[in-house]
Amino acid sequence: MSHSVLCGDLAHQYEEDDEWIVEGFRTAEAAREFARRFVRDQIEGLRVEYADPQELKAAYLSFGEYAETPGFDLQEWVDFCVETPATRRSDIDYQALDPSP
Repeated sequence: MSHSVLCGDLAHQYEEDDEWIVEGFRTAEAAREFARRFVRDQIEGLRVEYADPQELKAAYLSFGEYAETPGFDLQEWVDFCVETPATRRSDIDYQALDPSP
């Protein structure tokens, strides 16, 4: 069984033209880890411009890209990432987990 992650642009949430699927994860946990890193990378990219946590969250919800997969709570993860900056490159390196060739 293969697992996937639905990604998209929050500015155009749920518009088919602004969504894509990353497929081929061997486990559900691998898909969730990809989603976590993908979202965290988005938030860390905005952190340089938005130091205030409320502004950072608002900026992410306006300009960021989301990831969805079963068992991944996007809102809970966004709150965690806003309050807890990434400290390692691996925290945001979602590309390393991409199963696409």
